[in-house]
Amino acid sequence: MEEKGSNQFLLRQKNHSLIKKYIFQHSPISRVEVARALGLTTPTISGMVAPLLAQGLLREVDSALDAEESRSAGRPRVMLEFEPEAYYICGVDVSPYHINYVQTNLCGDIVHSHRTGATLKDYDGTFEILVKGISDFLEECAVPRDKLLGVGLCMPGLINGSAGRIYTNFQKGWNDHDLSAELEERLGLRVVIENNVRARAIGADLFDRSAVAEPFAYFFVSYGVSCQMIIGNKVLYGQSAAAGEIGHTVVQRGGPVCPTCGNKGCLEALAGERAVLQRCREAMLAGERTRLNELCDNPATLTMDHVLRAQELGDPVVGAIIDDVIDYLGISLANTINLISPKIVVLDGRMLDTPKNRELILKAVKRNMFLVHVDRTRFLMLPYDPDRGARGAAAVVVRELMLDTAVE
Repeated sequence: MEEKGSNQFLLRQKNHSLIKKYIFQHSPISRVEVARALGLTTPTISGMVAPLLAQGLLREVDSALDAEESRSAGRPRVMLEFEPEAYYICGVDVSPYHINYVQTNLCGDIVHSHRTGATLKDYDGTFEILVKGISDFLEECAVPRDKLLGVGLCMPGLINGSAGRIYTNFQKGWNDHDLSAELEERLGLRVVIENNVRARAIGADLFDRSAVAEPFAYFFVSYGVSCQMIIGNKVLYGQSAAAGEIGHTVVQRGGPVCPTCGNKGCLEALAGERAVLQRCREAMLAGERTRLNELCDNPATLTMDHVLRAQELGDPVVGAIIDDVIDYLGISLANTINLISPKIVVLDGRMLDTPKNRELILKAVKRNMFLVHVDRTRFLMLPYDPDRGARGAAAVVVRELMLDTAVE
């Protein structure tokens, strides 16, 4: 008898989570449509959404019917959707380039943002920067504590988001820290953490739901390279949270040493932004005829903006480097497509923000894809957005603290 009651409770919890997720991802939507999609009864849906409506988490809106529907139905259907202003979220993106902060509403619209020059460094130093940075940002946003759902933080590395633990982020002193718990103790707020590219994939799935379909792969080129996946409505973590680390697959036997993992010939060592900048700096120091020397007077301060500007100006040295890099990226992405056969591939990154480089990578991918995938895989090129990582971190909060929990 006790086991039966326990099973019914778990089933109710599961149904509650499914209903919230489905409404969030398909709103505005009617109770009948939710019931039909999930195989539940309309009274069940009504009973479970009633407390959400009472709390102001959901709201009812009238459906805009066309003329034929209006004649047959007589009145507009009542639709359900989440109330965007019910809660706000603080999202933080910690990278080798910056620490960015955003405040979003429940549906992912950015209300405030703040970008800093601080970067990912040793644990203790970065931790104190985060405590102060988050506190100052929230004070600036002036969100009442009861309206703040939580803080989401994303960064590179092998991170178990559900456990809040960092296995490694390849920086001094970070391994095995329970960052969520330590930040929660200092801030007095709920905190969730996630890998930076996995957070972007969750953001695309949750906040930009019309743009994606499952299974989908999120290919991101920055300091390193990663390809995270969502399959069966679940983010793929794998053992040790290392799934999707395509940047550490070997693409050149005996190639350059990867400064992150120490192996030779990793994709990251050949095609990440760090590798591009290193090759361009070497060309500058070697005295090669390149426009980079006009755009940047010190190789140590060279940025991807300088590199992409030189490419735009037709610099043959930079052009050859980027052509080579994008060929490696295209081969690796094609191998991923051949392996998992995603419906859609999302491409993101500063290097892939120019029309020329988008054309180059699509050609490289299709040149190396198994032919059956060429016409069945859709590619979505995202414009470069420095706030996208922090917005993804906010999406992780919504998923973990709102949609994966029951509200009674």
